[in-house]
Amino acid sequence: MQPPRLPETLESAIKSQVGAVLAREPADLAGLGMRLLDRISPPNWTLEWSLPGWLGSALGLSAPTIADLTLANVYGLAYVKLQDDLIDGEVVEDDQQVALLLATVLYREWLRVYTRLFLGESPFWGFFERYMAQWVAATLRNRRSPNKAFRDYNAADLRGLGERGAPLKICAAAACLLAQREGLIPQLDSALDHLLTGAVLLDHALDWSGDLAAGRYNAFVAYASALPQTPEHAEANRRALLQELLVGRAGRPYFGVLRRHFQVAISESRTSGVLVLADYVTWLRAQADAYGKRLAQGGRAELQALVGQALGPAGTPEVSAIS
Repeated sequence: MQPPRLPETLESAIKSQVGAVLAREPADLAGLGMRLLDRISPPNWTLEWSLPGWLGSALGLSAPTIADLTLANVYGLAYVKLQDDLIDGEVVEDDQQVALLLATVLYREWLRVYTRLFLGESPFWGFFERYMAQWVAATLRNRRSPNKAFRDYNAADLRGLGERGAPLKICAAAACLLAQREGLIPQLDSALDHLLTGAVLLDHALDWSGDLAAGRYNAFVAYASALPQTPEHAEANRRALLQELLVGRAGRPYFGVLRRHFQVAISESRTSGVLVLADYVTWLRAQADAYGKRLAQGGRAELQALVGQALGPAGTPEVSAIS
């Protein structure tokens, strides 16, 4: 069972605060901002909304402080999501200029919350800069395919996949500093690194077909095929992945990698005393296991259809899995 989300009263209060800020802006900007807020709201973004509360409760922070950290996280999440959409070409042309201005407003409000909590000389700002630098570097890397096969990835390569989620670690550093538990930051940093790496690998397994169609790099496709992920190789990469699901090992080694990252995240979360975070990763690991099994079954069905198309109306042979 998934760990509890933040209370609905807090979620509603956060949305009201964000809405009030956006209402002071021009109507086009406010409208785009509210639509973005709807898109990033729970339950799809449970971790991003709930993590400050999970950390704050474990570290003994007050309810008002937890509310401030949650508000900051929502502004940061909205800013990063909007930037990702702009970079990935997912904002329609008519909205692009407004989106750029909205990003400025979101970043301003994100910093406004944290400047209420931390003085300029606080070590918090060093962590903020570090995690944002990780996000910038990872976002730039994501625009091009790596120059190595997935089987040759080392620990740094895998961690780099998860660093597009690095801004999430800002609230963890903030919570530790406010609780005067700075020594806990490295362990939570590592736990979140492993969680984010596993989550990105799972996301790539979920989105491989759409990523192929859009020309985006996908680690699950790279696991199944050594061909470049370019439009001219899209169909060959698709067939290679389906063949892996049918007559290969059904992606089990790939899911084994993400499972190991989740296991480290669970262990380090428990050692840090944030048990509800460990419960969340345990739930996410179970979702990954279930999806891996469904993916293999779906791959067999899709490859069956492709074989049928190739043979035409004369008939389709029976396709069975090799376990």
